[in-house]
Amino acid sequence: MSDRRAQAAATLARLGLDADALAAGTAAAPDVAARLAGTDGRTIAAALADLVTPAVARLLVELEPAVTNRAVRKEIRRTLYRLRQRGVAVPEPTPPPVAPSSAPAGDVEGFVSAFDARGDRVVWIVRAQPTGGALLVAATMNEPAGLRDVHAGEASRKQIRAVRQRMEAEAAIRMVAADWRVLDALLVEAHERAGGGGAERDWLRLRPRLTTDPPRPPAEPVSRRAVAPTPEEAPALVAGSAALVAEPELRGWYPTPEASSPFVDEIRTVRESPIVLSRMAQEERVREVLRRAAATLFPPVVLARRLDGTAYVFAETGRAAAARQALAVASAIRARPAEALEVPLVATLVERAVGTLLAETTAREEEARRDSLVVTPGEALRDRASSRPGRTRG
Repeated sequence: MSDRRAQAAATLARLGLDADALAAGTAAAPDVAARLAGTDGRTIAAALADLVTPAVARLLVELEPAVTNRAVRKEIRRTLYRLRQRGVAVPEPTPPPVAPSSAPAGDVEGFVSAFDARGDRVVWIVRAQPTGGALLVAATMNEPAGLRDVHAGEASRKQIRAVRQRMEAEAAIRMVAADWRVLDALLVEAHERAGGGGAERDWLRLRPRLTTDPPRPPAEPVSRRAVAPTPEEAPALVAGSAALVAEPELRGWYPTPEASSPFVDEIRTVRESPIVLSRMAQEERVREVLRRAAATLFPPVVLARRLDGTAYVFAETGRAAAARQALAVASAIRARPAEALEVPLVATLVERAVGTLLAETTAREEEARRDSLVVTPGEALRDRASSRPGRTRG
């Protein structure tokens, strides 16, 4: 038993819950629900993150809609997010019964962009005003950091169209229509992840201007224009997934040089080491560095979520094949996060991030070396070895 799990088990035992029963799925749900509703609800929800089993995820998904304490619900969602990051399959919640909306669907529209290199995307919700014009709520969300900013203001339909056209022409940000209730749920989730942070990041302050209905469970929008691939189709789609980097939305998916440079330095150290390694051993060490680069620069859970959202934009802009390919990759890396580097799209993203910077760094150093009389220790050792006379037999 790990230290973290042991600590979680001790905490749960102190609060009257059996960690083994919870992990195995044999704990009584009403008993757990009652304790989550008590004063120790947040502590229990946080401790459950260290019982890394599907049974815990199913139980929390089942109980979360009935929890009325906002802080406990937020902790439950944080725990579910942590379980996903650790490779636990978290089931989708059962959709709640559809109740009459306080905002007629025809009076409200939603728009969303694809993710950019930082994981940001733009969300608009537009509500027609009785006096003419519209209320425009514009937000920027990040996956996984949450809500970056949100603002609301009055605008005419003509002004909104003009802004959309300018964003696409000048910044290559294409806004596509989406169910505003789905976007509202994503905004609530993003607000909770960001933990507030002032009026410019307070979606719950603005939300009553649109609706007072309870939000839906957060989930990426799903397009009817692209059917999710079947298990039989998925392997071929994943195998050809490197082609996705040609799509405009993915061309800029480069991490910052600051994020990539530690892995570049590691690879250079392996290649320049004075210790003689076989080519196979050297390649395996480089491969290990790239595995860690993939997990750090493109975390599987985060990348899968970004691909799901981007697949929706692909589908809604007439690229159903690319959408299905993105969905297949998201499913593959979500199912086998430890093997993400084996997915061609992930390998290509890592190669662009690390390989490009490595080539640029090497070229700069070679140029500097040509202009310098300084010899590095690695070069000196190699030169000494190459100039050493061979042994002759007497």
